[in-house]
Amino acid sequence: MLHKAKRSILVMFLLLGIIIIFISCKKEEKVAGPRDKVTIGVAQQVLSAPLIIAAEKGYFADEGLDVTIKNYSFGRVCIEAMLTGEVNLATVAQMPIVMNGFKRDDFSVIAAFAYNYDDSKIVVRKDRIRTGSDLKGKKIGTPFGTSAHFFLDIYMNYSNVPKTSAEVVNILAENLPDAMKSREVDAISSFEPYAYETLKLLQDKTIRLESIELFKEAFTLVGMKDFIKNHPEALKRVLRSIDRGIAFIKKNKRESIGILTRKLKVDDKFLETAWDGYVFDLSLDHSLLIVMEDQARWAIKNKRTDKAEVPNYLAFFYLDAMKSVKPDAVTIIK
Repeated sequence: MLHKAKRSILVMFLLLGIIIIFISCKKEEKVAGPRDKVTIGVAQQVLSAPLIIAAEKGYFADEGLDVTIKNYSFGRVCIEAMLTGEVNLATVAQMPIVMNGFKRDDFSVIAAFAYNYDDSKIVVRKDRIRTGSDLKGKKIGTPFGTSAHFFLDIYMNYSNVPKTSAEVVNILAENLPDAMKSREVDAISSFEPYAYETLKLLQDKTIRLESIELFKEAFTLVGMKDFIKNHPEALKRVLRSIDRGIAFIKKNKRESIGILTRKLKVDDKFLETAWDGYVFDLSLDHSLLIVMEDQARWAIKNKRTDKAEVPNYLAFFYLDAMKSVKPDAVTIIK
């Protein structure tokens, strides 16, 4: 009886050893061989959180990737860096995709990983403006060709302010707080964290106008078609890394906020108050296409492009990587 018990314990230890070796081999297999080199342009915005977390926690390396992260102030600058060859992939919202889609079709949308209905905001000098209707006759700064620019138009329509009644000027997002401080403008339309930074810089001199939450700002991963064609497996690994970043965010709110506070160099109070408005999820949803087509019609109507027709944005979506990594989250049909 004692002999049988000893034999059973020995068998259990042997099985445990085999399992440990198997797991170790699988892990080694995942990262074995030469690592795919990928350079990603990451916008320094909260919407980029899944990639920032993935890089910080080593998920790209776990997936056998040699990833270089290049930081840019916001999405429009990221996609411009990609189009000029500085990076292979970029994080960006819908509007810069739309505007570049009027001029070229050599890049694709690979996936979306975050959205927010309240990321763009209107911040005003309260000695000049108190409500949306007060925007009439005022000078407003916003970075042209961005989601904040599109949001400003939505807000003015909502407030019954004719577009021609206000002077809208093009100012880089990172320069908006100083533009308000110097009284170069009376108001700004900006995404985060620059709206918060403006409010913090001017404190009792500024207010944020009423939230309307009529625009779903999504952040996507885009890539050049040549890179996508030549690195299909690397793209799947990038998406798996991002999905792990999302899973970490959902389980570790406090640590995620701490990482982003440090990486984005933002006030932790901002993330504490704004965090719940951000939704992180890896997807390729049909609503992306609908918003892009709406934005294209807006750009044509408002003479932001010399084109007269909406491009076929459906052709800009690359589905294979997402269908492999998370097929149930793909609702775009080609």
